[in-house]
Amino acid sequence: MGYILNALGRTKLPTVATVAALLVATAMSWYWVWGVFFLYWAIAGIVMRQTFVVQIVRREESPALFWFISIMWLALAALSIAGDLFPTIFPWATG
Repeated sequence: MGYILNALGRTKLPTVATVAALLVATAMSWYWVWGVFFLYWAIAGIVMRQTFVVQIVRREESPALFWFISIMWLALAALSIAGDLFPTIFPWATG
């Protein structure tokens, strides 16, 4: 089992699957999928103490920028998910 997990960790299959899912979600106007990934990126960044927009931003080096970006990812997650789940409350999200 460890061999399989190690092999999966070295492949780019999860990244390729994520890109494919985001392309399909965009084509289908399923913005909540983007919201789930924004949420994942925010939580992963907070746990790893670094985030990324154009460059890597480490919490120890630039705490204000790090938290601004993390909060932005969380806000985008909430808006994307809520916009698809509650289109009457967020009519701008229905396109």
